[in-house]
Amino acid sequence: MLTFIDPNPLVTLLWVAMAIGIVILSVVLWFSLRTRARRYGGGTIAAVIMALAIVALLASLMPGLLPFDIGIVVLLFALLAIYRPDQVVKVTGGPNLRWRALREGRELQLLVKERGGPSLASRNPEVQERFEKLPELEGPGTAEYIGLLRETLLADPDEPGMPEKLEQLAAADAELRASLRARPTWEKELERRAADGPSEA
Repeated sequence: MLTFIDPNPLVTLLWVAMAIGIVILSVVLWFSLRTRARRYGGGTIAAVIMALAIVALLASLMPGLLPFDIGIVVLLFALLAIYRPDQVVKVTGGPNLRWRALREGRELQLLVKERGGPSLASRNPEVQERFEKLPELEGPGTAEYIGLLRETLLADPDEPGMPEKLEQLAAADAELRASLRARPTWEKELERRAADGPSEA
């Protein structure tokens, strides 16, 4: 049935199998790049640039396809895009608002604990400065989270109604984290800091 493509049906089947394999590999690679971009707060454009970088890398390694000097430049830019996705995300607009809001919220909550709790942390210049900048992170998908964070971060946890607000904050945190659709690059480091406890410095 496939002999019109090649006189040898086995060769034809081999080409078909290779084509299917390439398609599957391309799909898997694309989803991998999307996840990689999301981990740094990037979106589809960042993933597309990284995919093009892989194509450019392969092209630069093919003998005679590009002039030597152009091939070297293409190779360097391709390697930069592949191994520094944070720079790709930065070039394409930087981490998205949800990624930045969740990171700042998690870091501030941890910082408050490291500085001795809300009462002591409220007098810490770094905490005060970052707390005052929280409204800059309010926007679509982050307004509820940032609002709850501002209400609870430096408040006495024993105040009336505070346990309910802390539960709402935890729910908003979980919803925002799920919306990222990938483990952000900073999450593991913050978990390690939380497990180690406050520093003695």
